[in-house]
Amino acid sequence: MNSRYKFTQPSIPLLKWLTCPGPSVPDHIRDILLGELFSSPTAVLMAILNGVILNIVALFSHSGSFFFLFMIFDVALSAARYLVLRRASRLAKRGLPTPTDLCLTMAILWCGLQGVMAFAFMITNVPFLQVLSALTVMGLTGPVCARNYSAPRFAFLLICLYNLPFVAGCAFSGDRWLWVTFIQTPIFLYGCMQILSRFQMMAVRTLQAEYKSNQDARQDSLTKLLNRPGLADFLSSASGQYALFYLDLDGFKQVNDAYGHLSGDKVLIEVAHRLMSRTRSKDIIARIGGDEFVIVAPDMPASEAGTFAEKIIQRITETPYDLGDGKTARIGISIGFAAYPDDSQTPEELLSKADAALYEVKHTGKGSHRRFMRVYDTGSPEQKVA
Repeated sequence: MNSRYKFTQPSIPLLKWLTCPGPSVPDHIRDILLGELFSSPTAVLMAILNGVILNIVALFSHSGSFFFLFMIFDVALSAARYLVLRRASRLAKRGLPTPTDLCLTMAILWCGLQGVMAFAFMITNVPFLQVLSALTVMGLTGPVCARNYSAPRFAFLLICLYNLPFVAGCAFSGDRWLWVTFIQTPIFLYGCMQILSRFQMMAVRTLQAEYKSNQDARQDSLTKLLNRPGLADFLSSASGQYALFYLDLDGFKQVNDAYGHLSGDKVLIEVAHRLMSRTRSKDIIARIGGDEFVIVAPDMPASEAGTFAEKIIQRITETPYDLGDGKTARIGISIGFAAYPDDSQTPEELLSKADAALYEVKHTGKGSHRRFMRVYDTGSPEQKVA
């Protein structure tokens, strides 16, 4: 899978149906499958060049203005299609809306145009033009399937648009033996649909497995929160103002020692639930160590971080933790925090400063919160916890 840029989903109902991979396919996989329709622009260019060559051959070997007009229209549509496709790819790379409906519609028109050309070639009764027509129809099928396997319905429509006119041209060619194409074509189309459906199914399974593997690598197996690599991935792409909170449980080791690690796991799971209940939907929570957690709060100014930390402490400590068999335990929590970009210009440094603030809390009473701040003394910057 080479396409990882997000293209806008179609808005025209027919195009939405043609490109829909199925109701059970998650949105993130739908986006990737749609992006595959925009891959390999070189294949599109090669198909366009082949069409131009055929038009030139037809123009110089067969009298009449039809092939001249056809060539002009074909070249104009092909050039426009290629330019729109390139523009869509550039917009997707920048995260902007893409002209998906236009791109798909132009692909349909182009394949329909090839079908008209195939029909015209077959009814000329010129043998070498008929052979070229058959080669073109066969030659198009491979690239069409390869570029559009992620949307079998759409690919099948494109194949029909140039294949069925070719079969109609066979019927009107005057050669009765070419009527055998009416028997071959349904078999051929059925085979194409089976191959396309199988390729799409394999692609969906591969993407699902890839997604699950990435999620497992970024997710804490016990609490289902992000783990340290998952947090690092998020921070690497974070932008704007945010506050970062470094949390450490107080008294958790005593729970483990007194009741065992299974009881400790229950506490950690409940802590994760309580953190999720107190944070906002856009906040990111990660477990990065045994009893260490990190919360990243986007769009939170430093002036609001202290109040937020107090609410977290209250939620974690307000009620005992049920360990089962009638046993309960109470734990506390200490929090150090820092604000971006006020306290640091890099996520790594910000995390380190929040950890330093937490260290001070743990050594001056626990159960409270503190911010790491930058102060200036005698003109030289000095970092300290305030």
